[in-house]
Amino acid sequence: MTAAHLPVWPFAILLLLLALGHRLSRTRLVRPRAAMAMALAMLVFSLAGVVASFGARPWPLLAWAAGLAAVLVLGREALAPRGLLRQGRQVRVPGSWWPMGLLMGIFIAKFVLGWGQATSAPWLQHAWSGAAAGALFGVLSGAFAARSLAVQRLASVV
Repeated sequence: MTAAHLPVWPFAILLLLLALGHRLSRTRLVRPRAAMAMALAMLVFSLAGVVASFGARPWPLLAWAAGLAAVLVLGREALAPRGLLRQGRQVRVPGSWWPMGLLMGIFIAKFVLGWGQATSAPWLQHAWSGAAAGALFGVLSGAFAARSLAVQRLASVV
């Protein structure tokens, strides 16, 4: 597959994700439900990437769940945004480039997997590739979930 054969739509998605990542790099007021919706969208997006690339095989799905659980258990505090401030029903979230990195990580991983499928890359036939991709997607989307849970925790404090 050459650059001339690449469809246009991944670049449109890339531009949208870059715009979203730039927006998330700025300090903003967030409704806890909106933060949770973003985290859920990333969970679905990443899980769909695993299933689309490897089917519903157990190793990629287990690796995805393990990556997600590892981040939520071990990285929950480390990935929580610093300086959250509750303002009424909303939470002031300081700007960060972390979300941009996470968005780009998921995009690049999905792009590489798509490219691998389009070119019938032999490495996609190995069990380790499904487990590695599943774990990567789980970790990246888990980081979004960890950040969202920090907003939820602050918003639920009375």
